[in-house]
Amino acid sequence: MLLKSLGQLLTKVIFVFLILSNLWFLTESTWGHPAHHEEFPTQSQQERFIHDPDFPVRGTTNQQADAIQQEGKEEALKSLQTQDELTVIPVPVVAYTRNEDAYYGVILAVLKPNSKGQLEDIIAPQYLHNQHIGEAFTMNYYGYPSDTTQYNIVLTYATKVFREMDLSYKNVGAGGGRYILAGHVSLFKNPFRRFFGIGSHTQEKDETSYTSNELLVDLTAGINLAQDIALMWSERFRQVQMENGIFDSLPQTQEEFPAIQGVNGANIWGHKITFRYDTRDQQLVSTHGSYLNVSIEWNQDFKQSSKTNWWRTSLDARHFFPHFDNRLVFVSHLYADTVDGGTPPFYERPTLGGENSLRGFGGSRFIDDTALVMNMEERMFIRRQEIFGYHLDLELAPFIDIGRVGSHFSTNVFLNPQVNPGIGIRFLARPYVVGRVDIAFGKDNANVFAGLNYPF
Repeated sequence: MLLKSLGQLLTKVIFVFLILSNLWFLTESTWGHPAHHEEFPTQSQQERFIHDPDFPVRGTTNQQADAIQQEGKEEALKSLQTQDELTVIPVPVVAYTRNEDAYYGVILAVLKPNSKGQLEDIIAPQYLHNQHIGEAFTMNYYGYPSDTTQYNIVLTYATKVFREMDLSYKNVGAGGGRYILAGHVSLFKNPFRRFFGIGSHTQEKDETSYTSNELLVDLTAGINLAQDIALMWSERFRQVQMENGIFDSLPQTQEEFPAIQGVNGANIWGHKITFRYDTRDQQLVSTHGSYLNVSIEWNQDFKQSSKTNWWRTSLDARHFFPHFDNRLVFVSHLYADTVDGGTPPFYERPTLGGENSLRGFGGSRFIDDTALVMNMEERMFIRRQEIFGYHLDLELAPFIDIGRVGSHFSTNVFLNPQVNPGIGIRFLARPYVVGRVDIAFGKDNANVFAGLNYPF
């Protein structure tokens, strides 16, 4: 059964290989080592800067840019449609996640380089069909104007239920590099949410479905106290309304868990202070260094008849260890999260499951008052190729995710955890863009995630 399930999942993501591998073999390539080893400078050759895990960093990439500019355009790709500096790539899409099932459609990727030949803007209108939400039309825009600035716009309309507007802006070099500014506004209606109950012993048979109608506003301002140290303050407002789910095969969360805090919605206001220590060489494509992020947030839910208050404390630690002449990078990640005081809505409690924690499970598979997860993966450089005028690297990343939730931190949280082994396939358009497909296995069977950026 496991091999059969894996075969089905691989079929659903095989488009990645069909599209990219065909392009890959049009030109000469380098296997087993970087084409230009000097494009992987040591930390002393790069400028380091403070940044959030989601914030771009101001790292020098002149060596990469010079090498990219020296590479000529391949004759086999000259027939590609271009207008001025734009590259237009129609890509058929087949995608799958456990909670949402399969998607089929097409993305029209429009790529725009900067003056150094590096990918700076991605405009990607897309059409997808999903059996649950019908026809979905999306406009994606991702901008990387500099090493310190990143922004994106995502607008989605589906013929059934699903809606999304997501806007974000992040700048860690404001005021000449002294300040950090970020903003995120999201308005969406998501019919794919799941709830299994509270605790680490919930079973797949406990699964329920609901639709979440949410507004999120998150604003951050910070200051770089030193080269590797930053202090930030964030204000967050989250409004949640729960509606019935769209899956006839699953019971409704509101009916199965009528007494759980949050089923009647929430109006949450949070105030967070964050301390960060960061020595990584790059933000989105880190190869060495360490990262430590500790935050404390005080939250209030104004939707309840009597206001509910609680504290949330989180720790996020990462270390990048390059070896084998920088062709391999071992990455370790530890994340701990806990709430204390009051009774927060279930969707505000620490969770495990999803593309950035326990990848063998769908989003929010396990929920409780504490969560602990360790991720380890070996990022292995396989091949480098110039495609459509952009430098593209192929990586394989075998990984293992180990984690558990609990009512509080104790030895029980560390014993008998969920263990999810898997394999990641990543395509890098240096210095900023990472596309990935992660295939993982857990007690609920296999799972696949596809998207942008590394998981950590």
